[in-house]
Amino acid sequence: MLDADATRLRLDLTNQGVRIGDDLLAAGFAISLEGPDAAEGIDLLLPGGQWTNVSVAPGYARTSPYTLNPGSGSTHFVLRHRTRGEIPVALPDTTRFRQRRTTTGISCGDIGAIHGPWFVTAPIAPGDLGLDRPRRFIGLPPARPMTKRRWSVDEVVAAAEAAWSVGGARLIHLEAGHLLADDGGAVELAPYLQALRRALPALISVTVLPPADPAQVLALYDLGADAISYHLLAWDPHAAAAVAPLRARFVPQDRIHAALDAAARIFPRGAVSTDLLVGLEPLADLQTALPALCARGIVPNLALFRPLPGGEGDAPQGEMVPTDPLLAAMDRRRQLLRQHGLWHSRVRGFPRTVSGVDPYRPGLTCRWYASLRRHLRVHREDAP
Repeated sequence: MLDADATRLRLDLTNQGVRIGDDLLAAGFAISLEGPDAAEGIDLLLPGGQWTNVSVAPGYARTSPYTLNPGSGSTHFVLRHRTRGEIPVALPDTTRFRQRRTTTGISCGDIGAIHGPWFVTAPIAPGDLGLDRPRRFIGLPPARPMTKRRWSVDEVVAAAEAAWSVGGARLIHLEAGHLLADDGGAVELAPYLQALRRALPALISVTVLPPADPAQVLALYDLGADAISYHLLAWDPHAAAAVAPLRARFVPQDRIHAALDAAARIFPRGAVSTDLLVGLEPLADLQTALPALCARGIVPNLALFRPLPGGEGDAPQGEMVPTDPLLAAMDRRRQLLRQHGLWHSRVRGFPRTVSGVDPYRPGLTCRWYASLRRHLRVHREDAP
């Protein structure tokens, strides 16, 4: 399959989702499509090795022309399409990681997930600390992280070490975009960041809500966050409020912009990003947002909004963006990132994008650069 064909296939799957075939369910395919443990997406390896997360939520994928069916072997499957026939795909095998257990008996697969080179976890359950439930189109385990108030530092470190040793993950992403705190989550995330930095030579990215004072962005960088994401969700504040109404009441869009600008001054070039959910607002707004954000040193990630399982009727549906305009927006984004020196930077955040999971694997020099730059940058800020 040519790269262009694989890209179109990935966008079609991201846009429309995949229905799980009856024969696959009858064969005992282990995935829950209903109830509190419902899965919202699965990772697929497409022809050519592209890794992408695809929605399987019935409310999202019920009209999809693609069905996932058994193939040859336990991790090989076929996508069936009415006119395109059968397309071979594979599911990443993370069995060894998921079967590992912490000293407290918790499965590592309950604590986090592996997406390509990334280990992704939400260590702090929403409880009464946060606003909106964490969005799960990144494939985090759906309900289990909420059965405790939080995962302990030792549990998160153990899962990260398992992801490193048996899952091949070399990057860590902490998801805390639901955590409302005046300091931007620094106090809550500090023990996790510090312990992970001691345990593994991995770069760490975080998603958080912005602090009340933009000057506090430096605290997360000092604690060990190598990349940071503050998500706008939409360029138009009203569109963002439609998808995250509670967040909009307490965290105005101006506060997010201020934190993004502060982070762009502090973090390495290309390490500050924000999600824009395609389909929530007119494409004209997206065309305005892309150059404005890139000029400020902020990487705009294009993602598609997917309602949480069971909540499709309560969430804005958005619009399905045709493939060709979406390809044009992706190409424009690529050009702008290159123009502003943000393309393939040494330090990057977790890419929840329609482009799929970035095959980014930083080497030793990138890690040295990140550590030395942090030391010099924080020392300069602390100097009288």
